[in-house]
Formats: sequence, structure tokens, C-alpha cells
Amino acid sequence: MKLVTKHLSILFGVCSAFIIFPMILDSVAEAQQQSACPSGQVSDSNGLCNSSSQGQESGTMAIAQEFFRSGRNFDKQGQSQEAIAEYTRAIELDPSYAEAYFYRGNTLALEGQPQKGIEDFQKAAAIFTSRGESEKAQAVHQHEEIIRRGIQDGEF
Repeated sequence: MKLVTKHLSILFGVCSAFIIFPMILDSVAEAQQQSACPSGQVSDSNGLCNSSSQGQESGTMAIAQEFFRSGRNFDKQGQSQEAIAEYTRAIELDPSYAEAYFYRGNTLALEGQPQKGIEDFQKAAAIFTSRGESEKAQAVHQHEEIIRRGIQDGEF
């Protein structure tokens, strides 16, 4: 039992490092909502409204962020299956949404599907690495290793 408690405390410690992600995502979504552009358009780096496909991509990303935030809310309420479904919707809209992969992986692992969780951790780490965010990728790999040890020790 002491080993289980140790691994779980490490697991939740690593998770707390990712608490900042939702705050960053919320501020990005808020900035997009405050845009002075008409519906379906986004402002470019010069503050000009643009209705190109980039605007459509930004809209899709904003919707993915909404699903992600909804998943986080379900997670906080202990509604794991609903959270997993919302993270999955976010990933379907934005396959490079590393944070959604991370949180879905964590929820899957805690819900008795650690191997699926590890697969999501690997995807999240690969995305972070491709973005040049090596510290985040390393943190995800550490989290993955904790889950692997938990599997070996019969905790999952």
C-alpha cells in the first residue's frame, strides 16, 4: 500500500505541472472571443480581419479548446467517461492537441486502461517534441514511466 501511495503521489505531482495548460488555453480562447472581427473571421498579426482557411482552422481550434475545457470540468467533477469523450472530441478536431492527449491519457490510466493512457502520453510527448517544447515532452515521458512502473507493480 505504501508503494501505491508513493506512485500515486508522484503521479498527481506530475499532473499538477500541467494545471497551467488550461489557464493558458482559456486566455487564448478569451482573446479570440473578444476579437472585433465578424463571425467566421479572425484577426491576423496586424489586427486585420481575415476569412481565409486559417480563420476556419482557428475556429476549429477554438471549438477543440471548448471540448478540452469541458473535459477538464468533467474530470474535476469525477465524471471520467464524459471527460474522456470530450478530450476525444478535442483531439478529433485538432489532432495536434498535446494537452488533450495528456489529460485523456491520464484519465484512461486512472480508469483502468493504463496501456491506452501510455499511448496518449506518447502522442502528447511527440507533439511537444515537434514543437520544440522538450521540457513538457520530458514531463510527459516521466508520467508515462510512472504508469509503466504501476503496471509492473500490479497497481493498475
